Amino acid sequence: MALTLPVALFPLAAANAAQDAQVSVFHGIPDLTVDVYVNGDLTLDDFKPGDIAGPLALPADTYSIEITDKDDKKTVLLGPADVTVAAGGNYTIVANLDAKGDPALTPFENDISEVAAGEARVTVRHVAMAPKVDIEANGDVLAPGLVNGDEAVADVPADSYDVAIVPAGGGNAVWKENVDLGEGVNTIAYAWGSPDDGSFAVGVQTIDGLHSAPGAVHAGEVGLADSGSGTSPWLIGALVGSVLVGSAAAVRLVQVRS
Repeated sequence: MALTLPVALFPLAAANAAQDAQVSVFHGIPDLTVDVYVNGDLTLDDFKPGDIAGPLALPADTYSIEITDKDDKKTVLLGPADVTVAAGGNYTIVANLDAKGDPALTPFENDISEVAAGEARVTVRHVAMAPKVDIEANGDVLAPGLVNGDEAVADVPADSYDVAIVPAGGGNAVWKENVDLGEGVNTIAYAWGSPDDGSFAVGVQTIDGLHSAPGAVHAGEVGLADSGSGTSPWLIGALVGSVLVGSAAAVRLVQVRS
């Protein structure tokens, strides 16, 4: 279920400008409802864990972001922090826990370049209070040793895959699912929360239309997979699992960024 940011969210936004950046915000801090301020203005009220807001078209600029506790507005959890966006770029700003459990603000630029016919793009982002993890697909390790704040990006054949997130070097999976990767779609998975207190979950954002030039790319959709036994209806289709990759023989890990 996507939350659409109002045009007034950022005072300088010009929603129809062709060269604006597309900006979304993901809330990955467990058990805490927050308010989000941009350039000193309240822009997101009652923002809950696992929610994603956006995308919103913003002029290229640097924006000051501050996040406060919803129940105690004087308690600043994050910021103010400056985030710069470039014309034509696509970004997701993540409020999450770092590896030590402290709140962090982690901006990512989403890859909206074209993919080849018959292929999908998968992006996995480690924003959980957890040590290194391995991403497995069909039983093979495809992205080893991913640490908090890092991401792995791959173009793979569009298909269904058995995907798991496990502690680096082995152990029981903290998340696993059979998922579909759609052709021409960048499926972005966020591993967030903490396995220690049961708040670990995987959230999903999708950006489609990557068969065409980036200027024609759709802004994206979002979903959430939690650690419980049920599957959230938001996530049918792209389900986090999309999170990551394809069969070991077919996958090309094209870039790993921190």
